[in-house]
Parts: sequence; C-alpha cells; structure tokens
Amino acid sequence: MESRQQPPWQQPPAHPDARLPPLKVWNSLTRSKTPFVPLDPQGRKVKWYACGPTVYDDAHLGHARNYVSTDILRRILRDYFRFDVEFVMNITDVDDKIILRGRQQHLFDKYVTAHPTVTPDVLETARVAYSAYVKKNLPLVDPETKPENFVAEAQKVYGVVLQGGALEADKKPGDAEVKIKMHIKTVTTTALAIAEATKKGSRIDAAASKAFYNAAQDVFCFYLDVTEGATIPGDAHEIFTKLTKKYEDHFMRDMRDLNVLDPDAVTRVTEYGQQIADFVEKIVANKFGYVTSDGSVYFDIKAFEAAGNHYARLEPWNRNNQPLLRDGEGVLSRATEKKSPDDFALWKASRPGEPSWSSNWGQGRPGWHIECSAMASSCLGSQIDIHSGGIDLAFPHHDNELAQSEAYWCEHKQQWVNYFLHMGHLSIQGSKMSKSLKNFTTVKDALERGDYTARSLRIVFLLGGWRDGVEITDDLVKNASSWEEKLNNFFVKAKDPSSFRSGSDETPTPATETLAQAFKSTQEKVHDYFCDSFDTPKVMAAISELVTTFNALDSHTLDPKEAEAMATWITRIVTIFGLNGATSPDNCGIGWEGTDIPEAAKRFLYPLSAMRDSLRQAAMSGTPITSEQVKDIVGTTTTETDVSESAKPYSEVLDKFTSQLASLSLEDSKKASKDILSLCDSLRNVDLFNLGIYLEDRENKPALVRPVTKDMLQAREEQARKALLKQQEKEKQEKLAQERLEKGKLNPVEMFRTSEYSAWDEDGIPTQDAAGEPLAKSKSKKLRKDWERQKKAHEAWLASQGAK
Repeated sequence: MESRQQPPWQQPPAHPDARLPPLKVWNSLTRSKTPFVPLDPQGRKVKWYACGPTVYDDAHLGHARNYVSTDILRRILRDYFRFDVEFVMNITDVDDKIILRGRQQHLFDKYVTAHPTVTPDVLETARVAYSAYVKKNLPLVDPETKPENFVAEAQKVYGVVLQGGALEADKKPGDAEVKIKMHIKTVTTTALAIAEATKKGSRIDAAASKAFYNAAQDVFCFYLDVTEGATIPGDAHEIFTKLTKKYEDHFMRDMRDLNVLDPDAVTRVTEYGQQIADFVEKIVANKFGYVTSDGSVYFDIKAFEAAGNHYARLEPWNRNNQPLLRDGEGVLSRATEKKSPDDFALWKASRPGEPSWSSNWGQGRPGWHIECSAMASSCLGSQIDIHSGGIDLAFPHHDNELAQSEAYWCEHKQQWVNYFLHMGHLSIQGSKMSKSLKNFTTVKDALERGDYTARSLRIVFLLGGWRDGVEITDDLVKNASSWEEKLNNFFVKAKDPSSFRSGSDETPTPATETLAQAFKSTQEKVHDYFCDSFDTPKVMAAISELVTTFNALDSHTLDPKEAEAMATWITRIVTIFGLNGATSPDNCGIGWEGTDIPEAAKRFLYPLSAMRDSLRQAAMSGTPITSEQVKDIVGTTTTETDVSESAKPYSEVLDKFTSQLASLSLEDSKKASKDILSLCDSLRNVDLFNLGIYLEDRENKPALVRPVTKDMLQAREEQARKALLKQQEKEKQEKLAQERLEKGKLNPVEMFRTSEYSAWDEDGIPTQDAAGEPLAKSKSKKLRKDWERQKKAHEAWLASQGAK
C-alpha cells in the first residue's frame, strides 16, 4: 500500500531577500495547495516548461482547453504577480502516432496517384482492406460480412453500444465505446462507397473516384500500412516532416487566433537528436538504463528505486495500469528483452518503415518520454519551477520524465520539478475530446463557424477553473455569454461621460460611497482568489457581483472618478486574463476590444447620431415641426468627399439619411413628425444595425453609439423567427379559409346528384337509393345535415363573390 502513496515533496526554501505574494498553487506532486517559491534567489524569475502538441492533426477544442488555461496561468503570474516567466514549450515531431500517420498518408497518396480511377482491381483491394480493418477493430463482426450487409450486422452485434450502452453490462460507457462507434462509422462509410461503386461498374468517372477515395481513405490507410509500411526507408525523414510542419503551422495559427501568447522558446525533437542521445547515454552511465540486443535502451525502474529514488511520484497508484503503460510506449513498440514489463523505452531501435538517427547503439529514434526531459534540461537546467500539461499526461509520461531526469541529474540529489500543474480535460458526454477518438471539433472550425470567439471560449474556461474537468454544456455556454454581455454593457456605460454626475461638487454621494466600498472589497477578494491557486471562477463571480452593484446604483449620482477607477481596474483584470486581444494590461484604458465602434465610423456616425437626436426631440415635442427646423439640424452636418474605403459604408448611411429627409413633405406637420420618427427608427434598426452599430436611445440623454452585441443579434433573430412564424400561420389560416370558400362553390341542390341515388326532393336531398328503394331515416337525417353545412358554405361563397 505504501507504494501507492505519493513520496515526500521538498518545499523550496524562501530566500530572505525575496518578497513573495502569499500564492499557493495546486501541485500534482502533493495533490494539495503548496506555497509557491521560485528557485530564483530574488524570487522574481520563474522557469516553466510546458508539454506541447504532437503534431499529426489539427488542434481541437480539447487542445484549446489545455493551452488557453495554461496561457491564463502564465499571464496571471507575469502580469498580476509580476514574475519574470521564462516559458518553454516543446513540439513533438517524432512519435509513434506521427510515424503511423505520416507513413499511411504517404502510402495512400502514392496508391491514389497510381490508381486515379476506381477499377475492379481497386474495388477488390478495397474489399480486402475492409475485411482486414473489421477483423482488427470490430471483433464481434464477421470480417467476411459483405459490405452491403455491414450496417445491419454492426447494428445486430453492437446495437447496445450504438444506443449509448456499454460493452459490459455492469459498466458505464467510456472511451472503449467511443472507439467502437468511431470504427463503425469509418467502416460504414467505406462499405457504402464499395457498394455504390460496385453498382456503377465501369461507369466510375474522375469525380466519383475522388468521392470513393475520400470515403474509404481511413480503411485504405490502415491496410496499406500493414502491407507496405515496412518499405519506407529510415532516412526518408521528409515523409514525416511534411506532415509535422503542416500541422505545427496550423497549431501555432490556431493558438494565436485564440490569443495564446507565443512561447519564449519552442523546442522540436528533430532539432535535439544529438542532445537526446547524449542524455540517454548519461542515464545508462549512471546505471539507470540498459541496452538490449536490438539496440534499444530502456529505463531500469528497479535500479532507480534501489538507489533510493521514487518512481511514479505523481500517480503511484497507476504504476501497474497496463493500458496506460502500453499507451505510453506507443503503438509501434515491440519490446521483447525488458528486465521488467514496467521499464520504458529511452531509445528505440528503428524497425523497417520508421525514421532513424545514428547513435552509439545503432540506428534508432528517441522514446516519447525522453524528449521532454532532454529538451527541458537543455533549456532550463537541472531544476525547473513549473512543468505543465494535460492531466492525461500525468502517468506515465510525466512520471517517466521525472524519473529519467532525476536519474540524469542524480548527483544533485534534488527533485527535478517543484510544481507540476495539470490542466483538466474537456469532455463530450463523459469522454475526453481526443484526436484518436475522432470526437473533436477543430479550433479552426469552431471559430470560423462562429460557435465561439477567442474571448467567449476563454470565458468558458475561466468559469470552469484550470485543473477541473470541463464539460461544455448549454448552461455553461449560456453563463459565459451572459457574463460577457454584462461586461460589454458595463464598459459601454463606463466610457460614456453623460452617465455620471457632472459639476464641480466633489462631496461623495451615498451611491459613490457604496461603490467605493464594493470596489475596495472586490479588489481584496480578487487578490485572495488569485493567491488561492488562481481561482478564476471566484474572480469572475466577484467581478460580476461588482458590476451588479454598479448597475443597481443611480449613475447620475456617481463620482465619475470612482467609476473610472473601477472600470480601469476591471479592464486590467480581464486584460490579464487574455480577454482583450494584444492590449497590454499596463496600458489598457477602459473596456476590451469591441466595446467601441470602428475608428473609421466615428467622424460620420457621431454627427449622424447627434442629428438624429435633435430630429427625434423636435418630432416628439408636440409642436409642429417646420422645414426650417429640419434644415437647421441637417445643416450642422457637412458632407465629405475624401472618404477612405473603410469609412465608405458609414459615409453612405449618413448621405442616405440626409437624402431621405430632404425628400420628405413637411406640409402636414403631424405626418411629418411621424415620417421623421419612422426614418430615425429605420436608421437605428436597419441601416446601422446591418453595419454592426446600434443607437441605444435613452431618456433625456443622447443616444449611446455602440457596437451590436451577440445578445442583440440573437434577439433580432428571435424577433425575425417569431415574425416568420406569425406570417406562416396567417398564410395557413388564409389558405384554409380559401379552401373552405372553394368548397362552397358547389350549389347544395347539385351536391347529391350522383348515380348513388335515383330520386331527390326540391332541395336536391336524395329520397331513394340507386335501386329505387326509399332511404332509411338515419341516412336521410345525415344527408340533411351535410346539405345544411354546404348551404351555409355556398352562401358564404356567394357573399364573397358579391364582395368582389
């Protein structure tokens, strides 16, 4: 049981000359909050190493969760606590997943180039690939199942999983079930493509062939790698770097789009080959590593612990977790000579089809875990203040990093990392968002579709906290949107001088004193929350509560200086959080990006708004409005000829409004006032709204010129939706009424003149059936009722014709 407890952690000693804040951070090495003391004797410099991405696919929202949350903590340390942070991040560009993906993509592209059109041979290869994929990934499905029967067979054997159940009846569904669904989806797409191509036979053109390959790509990639992967030369590095350079560029683009600060230094495995080999060599020399006959090098956990060291400092309870250990070794690992099953690879002898580099042990490549140890040590030395990454990396990756780094630096007899910070997962229906599970939304797609902005997504993570798992629910997104809108409105008001008390009287009003007390209390709370392991959810709540206090007060009685101080402070905090673009928190003024209208619009829209205010005031005054009044008001606005492209839309709105005014007839003063107000409303609700500008009319104050917010857009869309539904219902009722009228065209005297009957009375109601037999009383009664209904309908139709 002792082996499952975390070993003792050494609290870094505080230096007498260092003036440190009372900051405590949740440290994964103790699973508790520990005082933060940097290694720097002055207490200012902080060395931080962050595990970066493995670049074989586009970054998704799960990555955003990790890197945005890390960025928030980095900014708080740098901009709030004023530490000098040296932030190093690695790029993993050599890895089993990268090798597999790069190899597969290369082989697939090569195959498609050789077979651009789908032929019978291609279809046969597809069928073989389909069977091989099913056999490997869907064991309950007979691999001989014909493609056209796959969907039915998968539903039969995996129906419970497809309905949201678990593979094992007494367990909850998790990643294993997500993988099954992913494989079923992959095979279904391929099976349908094979079936469709088989039907077409020889009629498969270039476009159809392209669609076929797109649908069957994953299955082809798997099969081609199994059959031809070993043919890739070990020195063909370009096959793999082509993939990694592409996705590294995409990753950096996505992070910048999310307003994540660039690292101070970026390290890449491909650029540290010799340093990594030297690092491994020293571990072997220190007797903590051993070489196998194939030229691989493994870490000797038993020897490491026998020397008095601790293995699995972070999660000792997981040290026998075989699925995690296998995942940590990589999908291409084939170890046969390890001293212990738990020993992990420091250097892997390269097999056919894998990239390789020279070493003292022959051609090989770095193990996954050694990369970070070697690169972090090279950049930051024998001891690091902070190491961070996603919580899924804690074991075995980070535990192995700690072991091999302390084995390398063993003469120092010290812990390699003082504070380990792990970011919580982003989950979807209980499963983490993952590239390997294909249950992700890419950052690029999420931003381009408008699902999120860089700010709104960051607010979600701020509300969720950095170390806890976050599941994006409708409620969480709604809370984030409400918080953002609340701050938007606050900043707009805070920047408007007319919102506050004017005059020279500086005697504090009760409202000013209330705000001052709330402001001081919030500043103290926020400091305490930041010191309490960066408790951003509480900081966000405290800011919201302060804004609520502000909103509840009569702004006309508030001292503008107090309001300005509060707004400036809030702006600084949200800027520290990274919610204000590239603005520096030391020079951020009031309000974040988007609370002001575009600079190009100001010289046109501010005069336009003032003109509109005067026109509305005159139109609503109750006194007749004259053409002279309108001319005087419009005359204060001059037309400009030198207009930039960015300013043209605003200039055109101004010109349009003045032209519309000029065309109004003002002889009937009552109608003129109504027409002017209508034009003013149209300017606000249509012309300017479509340009992203809103005029917020206020009683006894000028209209507030502000950007259109997300809430305003949603409200407009909802209003349009309701109007559409109302119009559709109106049209439906009109159609029903018309149908009823059309039914009334038939004269009731003629309605029963059919072969079903042989005699009728004077009203046209049948008295005998076709055989000449008298009708039953019940039948006659029913026919009379139908006749009376038709009579009323016919009368209504005649009336409508008369109306026409």
